[in-house]
Amino acid sequence: MGMIMKAVSESESNSFGVLVNSFYELEPAYADFYRSVGAKRAWHIGPLSLFNREFAEKAQRGKKGVIDEQECLKWLESKTPGSVIYVSFGSGAKFTNEQMLEIAAGLEGSQQNFIWVVKKNEKQGEKEDWLPEGYEERTKGEGLIIRGWAPQMLILEHKAVGGFVTHCGWNSALEGISMGLPMVTWPRGAEQFYNEKLLTQVLRIGVNVGATELVKKGKLISREEVAKAVREVIDGEEAEERRERAKKLGEMAKAAVEEGGSSYNDLSRFMEELKCYKVEKVEEEDTTCFTLWNAFLVIVNKLFTIQ
Repeated sequence: MGMIMKAVSESESNSFGVLVNSFYELEPAYADFYRSVGAKRAWHIGPLSLFNREFAEKAQRGKKGVIDEQECLKWLESKTPGSVIYVSFGSGAKFTNEQMLEIAAGLEGSQQNFIWVVKKNEKQGEKEDWLPEGYEERTKGEGLIIRGWAPQMLILEHKAVGGFVTHCGWNSALEGISMGLPMVTWPRGAEQFYNEKLLTQVLRIGVNVGATELVKKGKLISREEVAKAVREVIDGEEAEERRERAKKLGEMAKAAVEEGGSSYNDLSRFMEELKCYKVEKVEEEDTTCFTLWNAFLVIVNKLFTIQ
């Protein structure tokens, strides 16, 4: 981790500026602080996930899902609004069989509808020691397990989804925020514990499942803790207030990327500053530099003009 942070720091200090996948209204104090202390240009141009506006873009963002999008949506359509908890720990998540068993039992014990995205273990083949016997039959109708890649944005934006169990990776956290969803936070490493504090303590839209240590230290989160956190997000005493806060953030996120919004305007400023910088640099560099700059500007302009 130290080597990564060093590389990031060096890259940042030598860069023209920093593009941030966030929006100003989400964390204004931090945005202002970074700009004042870092003495660097910074443009908040997110949430980038909101630039995927067509059905196909949302369904296949990253790669093709292992479940048919229509099948998934049909399942969601059968549920009442806000009744489904979506569970996904990112593409790099690895849990022990013992922890997977606790998650499974916790979801069942919560008595809430759920979609659970599980990273398939290729070494195990078809064998799944972590799934309790008869589990899928018992939870049929209430639970849907997706083994592999899922159309996350299509799921998160569906009216039936009322919460998101997340590892607090920034992209996933921001996608949950963009869709106006309260979250069950389960950080596992890296900066995820800081992201969790933003969700639970600053924005107050998250409920901690009880994960306080790096996953490699081996603390087991019990089924009771999982069930409690899920119930608290879906229908707990503070659930309604938490939902309202999350909903307002989702509205702000969408407004930020529309014309006249903070992210839209920051992207406009970035393009203008980049054009000026390009002119200065071309006077010093060869035509290869000019070609690369123009190619980059075309890409940025394409992103900017998506409606």
